[in-house]
Formats: sequence, C-alpha cells, structure tokens
Amino acid sequence: MKKLFLILSLLASFTVEAQYVTTLAKNANESQSDGVMYYLPRNVMRLEFTIEETDYYIGPYAEFATDMLGVKDYVRENKTEVNIKNLDIQLVTEIDPAAAFVIAQDDKSKEPMPNVILDVDGLMLAFGYDNIPEDSKIERKTLINNNLEQNERVEAAFIEILDNEVELDDDDDDEEEGNRQPKKITKQDKAKVALEHISNIRNAYFELISGTLEVAYGSTTKYMANNLKALENEYISLFKGKIINNTYKKVVYVTPESSQLNSSVSIGKLTNKTESVKVQFDSQAATQGINTTSEDIRNSAQTNKLFYRIPFTSNVKIISGNTVIAEKALIISQFGDIRAMSVKNSKALFNPNTGQIIKLER
Repeated sequence: MKKLFLILSLLASFTVEAQYVTTLAKNANESQSDGVMYYLPRNVMRLEFTIEETDYYIGPYAEFATDMLGVKDYVRENKTEVNIKNLDIQLVTEIDPAAAFVIAQDDKSKEPMPNVILDVDGLMLAFGYDNIPEDSKIERKTLINNNLEQNERVEAAFIEILDNEVELDDDDDDEEEGNRQPKKITKQDKAKVALEHISNIRNAYFELISGTLEVAYGSTTKYMANNLKALENEYISLFKGKIINNTYKKVVYVTPESSQLNSSVSIGKLTNKTESVKVQFDSQAATQGINTTSEDIRNSAQTNKLFYRIPFTSNVKIISGNTVIAEKALIISQFGDIRAMSVKNSKALFNPNTGQIIKLER
C-alpha cells in the first residue's frame, strides 16, 4: 500500500511539474525578467467619411433675376450645406497595452521552454511551433495610411461687367450750364448689359447650329457651341447665382475601451457645420451568455497556461445628431474575455487580429 501511495504521489508531482509560468506583465517579478513578453491584440475602428459641402453664392444681380430674366429659382442667400455622403468602416489591429503577458521558464523545470513566435510588434502568433504552417497564416490588419488625396477647393467667381460696357444716354444728364455732371452707373445698368450679352450669345449659338452663317466649321462646331453655352451660363449666373459642390474625405480612428460596451463615445464634429458624431457599441445576444474570467485569475501567475482572447461581436452604430448614418456588426477583441488555457506539451496558433487560439495540437 505504501508503495502504491508513493507511486501515485510521484505520478501526481510529475503531471503538475511546471515547465513555464505566464504572468500579467505588470505583475511579473524579477525572476521572470528573462521571459518573453507578448501582447494580445485590440481592434481600432478606421472611419473614412466622404463629406460633400455645397456652397451657395448670390449673383451680383440677383434682385433683377425675376424682372429681367424671368426666373424665380435663384440663390437668395450665401450659405453652405454639409452632408456625409458615404462612410467606410474598417477594423485594424494593434497591440493592447493592457493585455501584455510574460512567459518565463520555471526555475525548477528541467525541460526547455517551448518556442514562441511573435510579430514585429510583439503580438503572439504561435507557441510551440518552429514555423507557422502556410495554410494557417492569417494576415494582420494593420493601420492604413490616411494621407488622402484631397481635391482643391473650388471657389465661386463671377464674370465682371465693366463700366465702359455701359452706354449712357447724355439726354439724362443735368444740362444746366456750369452744373453738367455724368450720369452715375447703377447696378441695374450693368444688369441690362449682362442681359444684352445673354441675348447676343443666344443669337450667335442659334446661327452656329442652324448653319445660317454659311461657314463650314467642321469638327469645331461642337466645341464652339459648348463654349457659347458655357459663356451664356456665366452671364446667367450673375442673376441666378452659383452652386458649387466640394467633396473630400476625412479619416477618424476610434479605439473602443472595454468599458464602453453598451454605451457610446463621441468623436465630435467633422466640420464646424456638421452635427456631433458618436459611435455606439451594442452587445449582441449571441455572446451575452459567456461567463467572464475573474480578475484574480488574470492577475495571478498561471502554470503551463497561456492567456488568449475570446473576441466579442458588437453591433456598431455611427450616429450624426439623431440620425444613424451607418450600422455594422464588428468583432471588437477588447470587448471579449481573456482566458487561460493549458498548453502543456501542446502547440497553439493565434489569430493576430483577435487574440483567439485558432489551432491547438497536443
């Protein structure tokens, strides 16, 4: 009986023999200074907004638009309207400073510590492997260069009616001897000149396309006609005003905190003319039933175990003012649970974007 007890005791001590110890980096002691530090990933949201600004400019002769040109649809005030035309949501991955761990060989262990494969930033990729199998490699989603090519902003410019284009009737001048003064050119006088230009351009356009000029312009006819129309529109804009659209992109990065699940975070205004934008993170019922690991386990040293993540899917809404402009289900790793798994005499592969163990070979 004593011999059997001794054998069982030796067997038990063998099965719990420590090969290595994994500890939260901030709790690691001096004896673990030669260990390998690795990180679990966290996800960052890259929000690329396409913004359209519509600028409205009053024409210099807007007050005569109805009387002289017969139009009622014209710009009545200078203003700018801003709209979010599109939103592209992407997830990128970086190390999570709050999920840094140290793997150190146990002082009493006679077995060498298994091989650890990290990426350039220290994210855990594989444990116990010499190389990552080609069919198991997962590309890490890294930060995207946000040096966006911006279109040059277009400003409104109106064609100018010069004073020397206005012909005044001298009969309207004060002819009293010694008190003869030229008539003052008014805005209405210049508006009449603009109207004459419009009439002349329309006549020239009709003569060009109707062939009354009896001149064969050939392939240049279309070019000339387009130029006449463009010039006509320039003079018409003196009455109707101009509407100019400027489109550009703006990128915002949002790093969700684990405490923000079922809450929202404000990213402020995209421009001084837009409403405040916020990101709301809602949990999904499919993952609500997972019991989380206690803080005691996370903060204590784990023998022959590795810390990994169970990622969490969140329903993410991007809200401008009170309007939901985009909604998407995203895997946010830092919303998930960090657990410890025994990998004694095993090999493990990690997903670099979620921190989840995707393969375990014993």
